[in-house]
Amino acid sequence: MGWAMQVPSACSPCARKPLSSRSTPICRNGLSISVMPEKNLSRLLIAPSVWQAGWPCKTVHSALLPFDSDVVVIGAGIGGLAAALQALDAGCSVTVLEASQIGAGASGRNSGFVVPVPSRHTPQSLRQCLGDGAGHFARALQHAGSDVLSWSGATSHQTGWMQPWANHCTPQLQAIAQGWQNLGIRVEMSNRKRMESDLGTAHYSAGLYYPEGGAVDPFALVQTMANDVASRGGRIVEDCPALQINPHASHLGIITPLGELKGNRVLVAGNAYGVEASRMTRRAVSPMALILATFDMTEVGPDVGVMPFSDNRKDMWFFRKLERSRVLTGCFALPLVQSVNQCSSLLKERLHTIYAKPPGELEHLWAGWVGLTHDAMPAVDSPDERIISWSGCNGRGLALSTLMGRTLTDRLLGKDALKLPFSSSRYWHKGNVLGWLAQTLIAVDRYTQRRRAFTLFNRPSPSGATS
Repeated sequence: MGWAMQVPSACSPCARKPLSSRSTPICRNGLSISVMPEKNLSRLLIAPSVWQAGWPCKTVHSALLPFDSDVVVIGAGIGGLAAALQALDAGCSVTVLEASQIGAGASGRNSGFVVPVPSRHTPQSLRQCLGDGAGHFARALQHAGSDVLSWSGATSHQTGWMQPWANHCTPQLQAIAQGWQNLGIRVEMSNRKRMESDLGTAHYSAGLYYPEGGAVDPFALVQTMANDVASRGGRIVEDCPALQINPHASHLGIITPLGELKGNRVLVAGNAYGVEASRMTRRAVSPMALILATFDMTEVGPDVGVMPFSDNRKDMWFFRKLERSRVLTGCFALPLVQSVNQCSSLLKERLHTIYAKPPGELEHLWAGWVGLTHDAMPAVDSPDERIISWSGCNGRGLALSTLMGRTLTDRLLGKDALKLPFSSSRYWHKGNVLGWLAQTLIAVDRYTQRRRAFTLFNRPSPSGATS
């Protein structure tokens, strides 16, 4: 049986329908009602996120489609809007085409973590990917993360991000910390006492603290960026997908339901949500669903730490505290773990393990797509020197999307830009081989962790001990 959840709206008379319905805000008295799906992952993927459900009435961007534009950006997510702002800084006329509504894709459905390093990489593996450019990339990513936190403006945000280690390997951690520091990244070793203070848990004994990381409301962030683009003269056209891109000698013709737009340069930023002409960005990655949830933690008390954190498991555990004594967490969707009850049980187990107290009720549940690449780096493609596309946040999208939007815009405009290699291999994404492999590794890790916990829980008492 399905069930409903009440979410207080920040603007009490106004509530939003799920963004996938492409509806405009509707007005009601009282509370915003969000019906939660029970079994079907596809319904979780269109259920409003906690950020979307609680947002007040937003600005509708319905600019008229211009005749031409210096730069056309396809996709009004964080990456696309960062690209638009970069092009405006360069003095270009800019048009942003959004197939749905701003924040309907990954930018409004993620956890809001701002991670200042490519967390699936070590300093050594990043050097293997980028060579001498590794330091430049790492520092630029850290700088982009700082900008994301400053953009959040009046919205609440948390500063600092922790990566606890799920196993005991202090020498390895020290080597990783030193490697990042050598690349110009601010990072510190963190011991159990510090993590217990910052995170509110004694579950981990060591980890890495990144002061330039943090967490924001991603839906508020993308609205702020869109308003900034519009206030500076950029055009944003919602509910206007780019259907086709036709290269001509003198220009690029972008076909839309509203007519044809002529552009000199096109940046495609659809990521794992690409459709129509931006479908190339979805094909360049292996999409994997991430289920996200919020739980009431009132009974746990003030011991729940404020700092957001994600550990180093393949089946990553991540947590951040929200307002009104809530905690956000989540898990990757596997074929046998997609229903509300299954997800709720799994995440409640994790919360109980981390905070040593049972959590309260599940309040909100939704899902979003994560774009995976075989080398954990963005997939960049340029079928024409005037067209460039990218995809593949690998679950760490806010800082990386900002960096990629800026960098690829500079490359389109012929400026000195961060040199990232174009994608060389499509094999991993044929038949979603990479997605299958990732699910297998996560399933094995999840099984191993639960088996280990069961073994510890059922370990025989020492001889002579009383029960």
